[in-house]
Amino acid sequence: MKNYKMRKNFNRHPIRIKKVYFKKGKNIVSENCQAFLKKYNVHCVIQFLDQDFRQIKKNAKRLTHFNIQNTVHKQGRNYLIIKIHKRGYFDGKTYKQSVLSSNNFIFTKCLYSRNYIKYDDLKKNIFKHSLSNTKNIKQLKKTIKRRYKRSLSHLTDAQKLSLGVAITDLKILKRF
Repeated sequence: MKNYKMRKNFNRHPIRIKKVYFKKGKNIVSENCQAFLKKYNVHCVIQFLDQDFRQIKKNAKRLTHFNIQNTVHKQGRNYLIIKIHKRGYFDGKTYKQSVLSSNNFIFTKCLYSRNYIKYDDLKKNIFKHSLSNTKNIKQLKKTIKRRYKRSLSHLTDAQKLSLGVAITDLKILKRF
């Protein structure tokens, strides 16, 4: 029951993003979020930390991405994977957006997504197209704790792991 309450509170106040921030040269520039998504014909942006972004192989055709708890990714929709230049954070009250890199976008299409999966329910084959540092449940838990260290700083590692995981399987269509 405790996990259910945490899930309910975790998603209570969705954050509406109006602008997207990019590092261009020495400057931080902003773009209207809706205009940016429309320009690239994507549903939303998938943000990767630098160390994770570098793990995406140049010749990869598919990628399995893991989020904490749930994802808004929908089958058949397009997404841009973009490297995070400077991490954002959320401490339960204050939200600060990430600053994204303005180069090296990866255009993808979602093949499927699943939400609220317990770590114990993950099968070994789900890691076939995942990043090389996330090839089993133990590594996935470590990755989730590292990835959400700042963005969910108000939750303990145990609380983060109790939320479960979401899976998105992506087909890589283009790099630019």
